[in-house]
Amino acid sequence: MREALLALFLSSAEPLTRARLADIFDGDPGCAGWEAALDMLLATGEGPLQLVCVAGGYRLQIHPRHNALVARLHMEPPRPLSRATLETLAVIAYQQPVTRPEIEHWRGVAVSVQIMQQLQERGWITTSGHRDTPGRPALWVTTPGFLEHFSLPSLAALPEIVTMEEGQTDIQAGITD
Repeated sequence: MREALLALFLSSAEPLTRARLADIFDGDPGCAGWEAALDMLLATGEGPLQLVCVAGGYRLQIHPRHNALVARLHMEPPRPLSRATLETLAVIAYQQPVTRPEIEHWRGVAVSVQIMQQLQERGWITTSGHRDTPGRPALWVTTPGFLEHFSLPSLAALPEIVTMEEGQTDIQAGITD
């Protein structure tokens, strides 16, 4: 049963939920015990692989202990995101649903079209409707792709926001006794 689960996770392009797995295994008497095998994979993994909960489902990924080795295989470093892009993404993640003027208010500067397009192209944000105010601005939210990329099971798993006291630097705010 473990091998069957591994085959499903390796062949799926998106995380698989327990409900989806139940649909797949439903009615097959040879597949009894798949939930116990799933729990075992969650607890122990499979060699260099670990099963993680992301975006409300499960996916297989390389265990973090192999990150340095795998990084050498992929010599082209990922394109880093600009500070403006990261700030915009953070505002959307923590304040969603949020309009572009609200994002600009939180950041204190205008948000360029390129930043919003870059986040959409990566599949991390999308519109969820329009606010019922003059101009009907779009409401921006994060996507399951955002949760998958940052290995978050849900938005509730976002790190807690550390507020800074006046006069503190970013570094000082992160230091605790």
